Amino acid sequence: MFLEISIYSRGGQGGVTTARILAAAAMLQGYFSQSMPQFGPERRGAEVKAFLRISDKEIRRKCPVTEPDVVILFNDRLSFNGNPDTIVVNCNSKPFESEKKVFQVDATGITVKYGLVSAGWPILGPAMGGAAAKVLGLDYECLMEAIKMELGDRAEKSMKAAEEAYRVVKCV
Repeated sequence: MFLEISIYSRGGQGGVTTARILAAAAMLQGYFSQSMPQFGPERRGAEVKAFLRISDKEIRRKCPVTEPDVVILFNDRLSFNGNPDTIVVNCNSKPFESEKKVFQVDATGITVKYGLVSAGWPILGPAMGGAAAKVLGLDYECLMEAIKMELGDRAEKSMKAAEEAYRVVKCV
C-alpha cells in the first residue's frame, strides 16, 4: 500500500495539525508515514495545503504531493490539484458534485457542537481528521491515541469531534 493525500484548508482550521495526527495514527498502526505543510507568510483564512503519505514500506519521497490518491477538503469551495480517486469533503447540505468517490461529513456542525471555535472560526481539523481516518482505513484507537499525543490536555473536545465524524462520514 502507498497512499498520497493532499489536505486543503484555510489557515486556522487545523489542516496542518490534521496531517500530523493522521501520520501519527498511521505510524501507531504500523505503517510508515510522513506529513508536511505548504504555506507562505499568510495568516488566518488564507489557503493552506498539507500533504500526507502512508505506506507499508519506507517512504523515500520528500517532495509535495502532486498526484494525490485522496483529497481532503475542509471547505467544498476550495479548489484542488490532481485527479484523486477519493475526496473527503466538509459539506453539510447538498451532495458534493464529482465523478470521483466522495465521502461527506458536516465537520462544521460537529465542530460547533463541541465548541471547537477560536476567534469565531471553527477548528475543523478534529472532525475532518476523524472522517479521513475512517475513509483511509485507520484504526479508531490509533486515531484517538494520536490526538492525545498531539494535543495533550487539550484533546478531550477534539477526540469527541473526531469520534463523531469517524462514525457519521458517508459515501455519497
